[in-house]
Amino acid sequence: MNEFNSSTFGAAHILPLDNNSGFNRSISISSTRIDANLIQVRGELIDTRQDFEAPEKSILVHNIVARITFQLSDNIITAAEFGLPKMAFEGMCEKLPTSADELVGLNILKGLSFKIRALYAGPRSCFHLSSLLQAILPACSQARCWNNDFKEMDEKLPSNLVPQAMDTMYKSVKNSCHAWSAKDGGITKDFEANNYSPMLERTSPRLLGRWKQENNE
Repeated sequence: MNEFNSSTFGAAHILPLDNNSGFNRSISISSTRIDANLIQVRGELIDTRQDFEAPEKSILVHNIVARITFQLSDNIITAAEFGLPKMAFEGMCEKLPTSADELVGLNILKGLSFKIRALYAGPRSCFHLSSLLQAILPACSQARCWNNDFKEMDEKLPSNLVPQAMDTMYKSVKNSCHAWSAKDGGITKDFEANNYSPMLERTSPRLLGRWKQENNE
């Protein structure tokens, strides 16, 4: 199976620690399109600490995995699983009071952050699992976009439908950040001026080519 490798990206030289790290946490999230209507997202949390006696060595503290599958048609989660290959207290921590099944039937775009806190925060589950799930949540919409929406736009969307597609995009993310601010967001201003090229360049470069050709840019 071919797998996209993002390990070549990063900025370790930006704002480095003043000393060697005594504790590291990494959360990696990957996603794929399973079929015409299903997107699968996998998140993995890894905590390591420095060995006190041999500082050059790392010791694994936590390793938690979650996998969520949702439908493109309505964004409803159809399957969810947790994997706990390494917990701090073996024989105790992995006995979670709340299973992954509670996620099935929920909408990834409507109130899921609140629901995750209600289901998996505090004594209901595991703090670290909850942290992983909260990290996966905003990635679900990105997973949908890059595995389906932007890909379909890039491959198939007629250039004359670009304004309609950009309007739909704007409505779905309006006020989600400063760039999408309805009042004075940079992307909002571009869209108000029918300047879609910066967005298309980043999301659908082949569609940008068709758009430029149609508009003689």
